[in-house]
Amino acid sequence: MHLKWFRGRAVPEVMSQIRKELGEDAVILHSKSTRAWGPLKALSPAGVEILAAIDRPESPSPAATALAEPAPPGTEALRAEVAALRHLLVQFGGGRLLAPALAPFYERLVAGGMDTALAQKLLGAVSVPVRVGSEARSDALADAVADALVGMIRGDLAATPSRAARVALVGPAGAGKTTTLCKLAARAQLAGARAGIVNLDGSSWSAPAPIEAFAAIADIPYAQALAPDALARELARAPAGRLTLIDTAGASPVDGQALGRLADLLRAARPDEVHLVLSATTKSADALAAVRAFAPAGLTHLLFTRLDETTSLGSVLAVGIESGLPLSHFGTGREIPGDLAPASAREVVHQTLGLGARHA
Repeated sequence: MHLKWFRGRAVPEVMSQIRKELGEDAVILHSKSTRAWGPLKALSPAGVEILAAIDRPESPSPAATALAEPAPPGTEALRAEVAALRHLLVQFGGGRLLAPALAPFYERLVAGGMDTALAQKLLGAVSVPVRVGSEARSDALADAVADALVGMIRGDLAATPSRAARVALVGPAGAGKTTTLCKLAARAQLAGARAGIVNLDGSSWSAPAPIEAFAAIADIPYAQALAPDALARELARAPAGRLTLIDTAGASPVDGQALGRLADLLRAARPDEVHLVLSATTKSADALAAVRAFAPAGLTHLLFTRLDETTSLGSVLAVGIESGLPLSHFGTGREIPGDLAPASAREVVHQTLGLGARHA
């Protein structure tokens, strides 16, 4: 691990030096203010010193490379141990590894369910104004942190599905896919668009599925297809200009067989959009595991439900940033067609950071 002290007049200046020399993966280990002692104390401007580290091997010279011998046994294990120690340093160092003014934001992100290492990494990229302390400067810092986090999420307000599109909802069982699909279908009907539902879930084959009853009441065309060829025929019969909403069976992120069947069906469906539906109460680690598991289905958006059941949206924020997928909608209850709104990254950031009405 390579360690080095960096010095400058202000934190942003020093952080720029660190990123330029060590890269974005550098870890901040310690920071302190500096000022000369003795008679020059009053004349010397305050500064800052930051100790940064990066886990990378030193670049060998060509001669050393030519004479280099194979790495001794256990080298990979040693590197893994260094990486683990680096993670523990971030985890237990917490907000102390950041500029002091950012510590409260770190605590709010972690309390909201965000991984400690990710919270430290995200806030480490935020520039801190010099001499933060006054109310005006504190508000400016809160705005800077919020803007930085919002900018890391794709799509503040996602566009609604077009009227002539195929939109599939996928996700774990119990996440709220079917209820959300009914909301989207009802809203399309109320807006004057033609909508249809294709159900790929065969778990209710022996009895009418609840979604079939909803479609009958709402006068929405409904079909069930459990094989790729049957699905292709149903979609070919859909009239031009119709919004086709595709419901799927819930699948566990560790059930490779179910995920494989789902991927086969969606290849036959060729949807324009595939929304991964997740509960906002899911831990960020589990939600990110679901993103990886459902990736072969061709994910295009994230859709979070049950925002009414939690006050901690740090995991929603973390998954939105780490996955790189845009947010589409937020479900806030079971009422149809209500309790569904276009997702707002800024709303998630403000709620997670506990910002007041001035920032809304």
